[in-house]
Amino acid sequence: MPRVSPVAAATPLVRAFSRELARAGGLLSPDYLASGMSLGEARCLYELGHTGLDGFEISALAERLELDLGYVSRAVSRLAERGLATKRVSAGDARARSVVITRRGKTQLAALEVRADRRLAAWLAAKPAPVIDELAGSLQALFGDAGRIVVRDPRPGAIGRIIARHGEIYVAEFGYPEVFESYVVRAFADFVATFAPPRDRIFVAELAGRLVGSVAVKGLPNATVQLRFLLVEHSCRGRGLGRRLVQRVLDHARASGDRRIVLETASDLDAARSLYAAHGFRKVRSTEREPWLPRGVASERWELDLAP
Repeated sequence: MPRVSPVAAATPLVRAFSRELARAGGLLSPDYLASGMSLGEARCLYELGHTGLDGFEISALAERLELDLGYVSRAVSRLAERGLATKRVSAGDARARSVVITRRGKTQLAALEVRADRRLAAWLAAKPAPVIDELAGSLQALFGDAGRIVVRDPRPGAIGRIIARHGEIYVAEFGYPEVFESYVVRAFADFVATFAPPRDRIFVAELAGRLVGSVAVKGLPNATVQLRFLLVEHSCRGRGLGRRLVQRVLDHARASGDRRIVLETASDLDAARSLYAAHGFRKVRSTEREPWLPRGVASERWELDLAP
């Protein structure tokens, strides 16, 4: 069977999302958010209020909105009749008319944005929190991040989030048995119970205050440390975050005077295994039939000797 391209797979999902978003945002109503305006008129008002310029020529406004010039001209006339916008002769061409939002129009626009935010917030509140996190991260990746990804020590509550996301991602995305989550809970409980900084560390990656990745390092005897709990949210994969987290562990181990790093992974985690191999790790052992792994998936131990 030929492989479906990411664009072909995403297209119907984006169309379905746009239909649902239009319904949830009240875009299908002839009276947009009970404002007395059509959606087209509200779009004109929005552009006038956010242009950052001294108004628009009507032809430029129509081009920006990709709407018919006659339709936009009539919409602007209705806004002007309500005192939300005003027309005037363009400074550059006496034959052209430009339109500027009025103070009353700015007040109406601000009220509309509050109503729109409340309506969409109510729609989002009915969705599971992990789904909203994924949606926000994906939209940030698509339209540009509100800020850079920061790798830092965990804030209060981050450990619980790390455990939860391991269970959610591995069960839903990789088909792991539900017992995997209890394995992670026990493993993290043991890690925290014997947590001994400065060699032991937890690093989290945050984007706009939202946790999007994690990794931990555990000090062992004989100048050895273990890399643990590496996780990168789907919305941030392909951006070098996994490499960045692994490198943070390598740098920390070298700074602590350690000479070797070990880790446990699974034979089906191709992206993680490629990442480890790229940093010089090598597989030294494979164990079959661990109860927390899917059937046919082996637990693997990888090691890296650090250069002096």
